[in-house]
Amino acid sequence: MNPALEALLQSRRDLWQGDRHPGGQKTRASGFAELDAILPGGGWPAGSLTELLPEQPGIGELSLCLPLLAGITGKGSYAALVASPHTPYAPALAAAGVDLSRLWILDPGTPDDTLWASEQLLRAGAFGAVLFWAAQTRDAQQRRLQLAAESSDAIAICYRPGQAAASHSAAALRLHLQLRSDALHLHTIKARSTTATRHARLSIQRLFAARRGH
Repeated sequence: MNPALEALLQSRRDLWQGDRHPGGQKTRASGFAELDAILPGGGWPAGSLTELLPEQPGIGELSLCLPLLAGITGKGSYAALVASPHTPYAPALAAAGVDLSRLWILDPGTPDDTLWASEQLLRAGAFGAVLFWAAQTRDAQQRRLQLAAESSDAIAICYRPGQAAASHSAAALRLHLQLRSDALHLHTIKARSTTATRHARLSIQRLFAARRGH
């Protein structure tokens, strides 16, 4: 590679480098082998922004991350849910293995405050995962969140409406979620590294089992 271009890529971590996957990036297994098969590195990527775009709310998008939350809080780290559209049900979270004493739940009130709070949590360096809901994000906000995730080495997951799949995003990984019959289908829209497959299918029973910690 041209030395000048290589220097630029090294100095600008917010530039997406196509199929060039950053060497040594940390990942955390999702708890679902089918999902790990389409995630770069075989798990949720740490130090980068991931977008989950459900076709409609309430199709299992939070259940998909319960093993992640359980693993992080179970090892003594903190996790946060920011601007969840529905109040998380504490007994279900506890049944899934989430340590509620290490889970922060915030409702900042406005979309801009949600993104600001999420960025601050990521930059704090004390959270293993920050999950937040944002109907709309501007390019500058996306870049700030991506850089905040990189600086903290945390897992940052932004939930956006499925319609946003057609729009540009600075997120390193984007997955579209659709409910079909008795299964949740996940399709990779964007990834920084090629994967063996770009589509996964999870039965609803598997997601319900995740809620129960099985």
